[in-house]
Amino acid sequence: MNIFIKHLCSMLLGLVMVLSFGACSSPESQDSGEYLSELTQTESFPVRLELSDNSYLISTRPRRLTVLSADLVQALGDMGAASLISGVCDDAPQDVAVSGAKSCGTSLDPDLDQIIASKPDWVITSSPLRQSQVDALKEQQIEVITFSQPQTLEEIYDRYRQLFTLCYGLEGTSKSTEFLNDFQARLEAAINPAAEYAKLSGSKTVVYLAQLDLTMATGETFEGQLLDAMGLQNLGELGSRWNYPEVEAEFLDPQILFYDSNTISLEEIEQSEIYGNCTAVQNGNVFAVDFSAIRLRGLPMISALEAMAQQAYPQAYQ
Repeated sequence: MNIFIKHLCSMLLGLVMVLSFGACSSPESQDSGEYLSELTQTESFPVRLELSDNSYLISTRPRRLTVLSADLVQALGDMGAASLISGVCDDAPQDVAVSGAKSCGTSLDPDLDQIIASKPDWVITSSPLRQSQVDALKEQQIEVITFSQPQTLEEIYDRYRQLFTLCYGLEGTSKSTEFLNDFQARLEAAINPAAEYAKLSGSKTVVYLAQLDLTMATGETFEGQLLDAMGLQNLGELGSRWNYPEVEAEFLDPQILFYDSNTISLEEIEQSEIYGNCTAVQNGNVFAVDFSAIRLRGLPMISALEAMAQQAYPQAYQ
């Protein structure tokens, strides 16, 4: 009898242990564990932002950014992150919505009081501030991140990747990939038809004129690279850093002439000794371009390039 009771007690104790173990590993408990694991795996911050020789630890997702360069305002607008801008440069592009942001001057002349009042997590710029200004902001626990100004398409893509990392942490990798795939597809659709047409029909000569008479896109400028990419022969190749040699001016007879509508008028070109009788003027192939859209290196640049490509090779887009 005693042996039977002992066996019974042992069986009951085992049953209790099984039930207890089952309760601990119930579906609700498993879901909770998986949820905590998922939180750990998808945590996007902190991340480290590597820019040239500088490294920045972004410990948490930024909520407020003060942006002192127009091209960075444009980039954030392109990314759908303009709502993060709490302080903005005075020359910000008008098509980016930054309502409510404090006006903070520019990178060349920042308004430190307004920057501090905008309470940014970070100040970002594409032109370095003076060290005394950086130190003054640092005293207020405000750090400055200086991005480089892109001079090639790959550098544009790199800066978008950096901005996505700043704004979204580890999530920025997938977000930037999707964004850049779309950016590249738009760019190719804008200029590739012209480039392909030029291979068959021959390249037209072009001058991309920023200021009269000889300030133009040269071979080493980003704009000069874009002219090549759309199948045009840039007559400014001989120049350097937007300066064309005066002794070579007699050879400037472009078939296409693009000019900066912000600084030059058509009348001035027609009255110019250098361009007044050139082939482009004689054939009515002189086109105004908003150079600022291209300087911003963002999505508006693609629209400007598409218009230029269509004006240079209209048959390619019929």
